[in-house]
Amino acid sequence: MGQLDAARVDVAVLRDVARGYDAVAEAVTGARSHLAGLTFDGAVAGRSHSARGDALRRAIDGIDATMRRWAETAAETATALRTSADDYVRTDDDAARRLV
Repeated sequence: MGQLDAARVDVAVLRDVARGYDAVAEAVTGARSHLAGLTFDGAVAGRSHSARGDALRRAIDGIDATMRRWAETAAETATALRTSADDYVRTDDDAARRLV
């Protein structure tokens, strides 16, 4: 009785998690760069396999699009986490100033 329920945020951990999301975004972007270097398609596959080569190219392009969204989402999540941490610190500082 008499205890105040309060939410607490460990800002250092929140920022560390944001750095983790940044690392994921960088890793996925690096993998996309590797995929971009693959130039296989129907023309390279040869006349007998051009349809399969084109299908492979479309599949690789689909994977690239998914990886692009993954990297973008990870980067956006990192930004949101950092913004939340900054907002929390600012709000906490404002509340502390009002108490003084």
